[in-house]
Amino acid sequence: MTKVVAAVFLILLSPLFAGIALLVWLTDRQSPFYIARRVGLGGGTFAMVKFRTMRPGTIKADAITAVGDSRITPIGRFLRNTKLDELPQLLNILRGDMAFFGPRPEDPGIVARYYDEEMRKSLLFLPGLLSPGTLWALKNLHRIDGAADIEAVYARKILPERLARDTAYFERVGVISHFRLAVTTLAVLLHRAVSAKHRE
Repeated sequence: MTKVVAAVFLILLSPLFAGIALLVWLTDRQSPFYIARRVGLGGGTFAMVKFRTMRPGTIKADAITAVGDSRITPIGRFLRNTKLDELPQLLNILRGDMAFFGPRPEDPGIVARYYDEEMRKSLLFLPGLLSPGTLWALKNLHRIDGAADIEAVYARKILPERLARDTAYFERVGVISHFRLAVTTLAVLLHRAVSAKHRE
């Protein structure tokens, strides 16, 4: 059923999908897509698809991108703030790598360096587009502003709380709670689109 819904969304949103891809391509005539390795269900990895938000040749190995990073293009900044850069992950849902609701998939390096036994419980669930931990993280990204070691601060101030919230939520999830999460997430993203607060 999830794959059917993803296919329907891909068809309905195809004009938006094509429009964003064209805008990203027009900025530098390079591929509008970016493939990122992520950790999925049970600890295996998969290729997660995103719209590219950085200038070609500037994407480096750092797992965490600083707020206001100069490598991000103007259209890329808008896509990140509204999370429209995640739209191609409908393809990952169609492939079965992800779900609509699930903990956000993390970079393999972050998992290897920082996940303890408690944090690894989040890997028992299929990763997804929406989660309460992600919603909390969106509102708390300012905690890593100006950090000399962004990854270390992220791992200490954001990651444990995000994963704890996700694990607790998906252990007892229901349809109504999913609906509330979707509505709340939409409201937050709309606010980010028109307000400078909590932008990336």
